[in-house]
Amino acid sequence: MKRRVLLVLLVVSIVAGGPLFAGKIGFVDARRAVSEVDEGQVKLKQLDGWAGPQREELLELSARLGEIQGQVAKQSAVGSEESIVRLRDEETRLRRAFEDKKLKFDRELNAKTDEFLADVAVKVGTVASDYGKANGFDAIFMKNAQPLIYISDQSELTDTVIRLYNVRFPVGSGAE
Repeated sequence: MKRRVLLVLLVVSIVAGGPLFAGKIGFVDARRAVSEVDEGQVKLKQLDGWAGPQREELLELSARLGEIQGQVAKQSAVGSEESIVRLRDEETRLRRAFEDKKLKFDRELNAKTDEFLADVAVKVGTVASDYGKANGFDAIFMKNAQPLIYISDQSELTDTVIRLYNVRFPVGSGAE
């Protein structure tokens, strides 16, 4: 409890004294910028093209699993013990296949997302950094990287970075 009070006092003193030592600070929502710049949107469409067929397979497996579960429910009241055991074994096999495929897909999707968007993320950082230097900012932070109490509209630079990125790295100029 005492520790919490000290922490609150520290935060209040920093917030209250902030204007005395704060310089020009900006914030960029890097995740939004990466997904909204033109090149990022192209990359996300490519990623979706890669992921689409695998999502379809997962939906088919899920539908088949639902059918088997429905059959198990129907047969549990009227079916023979042998048919119920067979259906439950099939249900277990399908559930495991679905879970394995989903885990594999999720891992591959995360890796592919990083692979597809890493270059765009680096460029967003470069554009934000160059903008900060050119416009007298003392610091630019990623907006969602730390808890914030308040951000003024003038400090929010995401839309500016997106606009500058699209000018600097236009789609179709070899940036893909």
